Amino acid sequence: MEKEMYWSRFAEDFEARNTYVVGDKDLQVLKNYLAGQKNLGQTLELGCGNGTYSKILAKKAGKFMATDFSEEMVLTSRFRLADHKNICVSRENCLDLSFGKSSFDTLVMINLLHVISHPEKALAEAMRVLKPGGRIVIASFTTQGMGFFSKAGMIYRYLRTYGRPPGSGRTLTLEAARDMIETAGFRLEDSRLIGNRCKIIFMVALAEG
Repeated sequence: MEKEMYWSRFAEDFEARNTYVVGDKDLQVLKNYLAGQKNLGQTLELGCGNGTYSKILAKKAGKFMATDFSEEMVLTSRFRLADHKNICVSRENCLDLSFGKSSFDTLVMINLLHVISHPEKALAEAMRVLKPGGRIVIASFTTQGMGFFSKAGMIYRYLRTYGRPPGSGRTLTLEAARDMIETAGFRLEDSRLIGNRCKIIFMVALAEG
């Protein structure tokens, strides 16, 4: 696999950077929604970063596979999640997963769809590795629904923290995300904007079949 160059630079303090950009209160809203998921079974997380959300989700799962394309993020996650016995961390390309068909009950993507170059390929791979009726949980930060000053403030903090966004990134709206998910063959169970000053697209859908 080729080397990831953009996000890998921030592996050691990724959680602190995200907290600065988004804010504690809105990150806690997302964490509460994730903690509310139940009976996840065999779970695969794509784009786990440094494991911030993995430890929350793993409490509701059986075996939990936390994966990322960045070698640095994988190494950081292994260190941070070492005490969580049901979590295994590995490097994976979300566009070409190494897992077999129908391997997982649940698949999680947090802040992934809006930063990768081919989100439709990632969703096709998600459909392939999920069992029939399996669940996909998606969350992505968005500027949709934000007030002018909140949006300007978040953009400023992002640029100050991460610099210019990667070329593969895009602004994802709730409507576009819904269309993307349904086009991939998933049946939406829940889709909404959550958060207060900062907004997050949150969706849960089932793999048809």
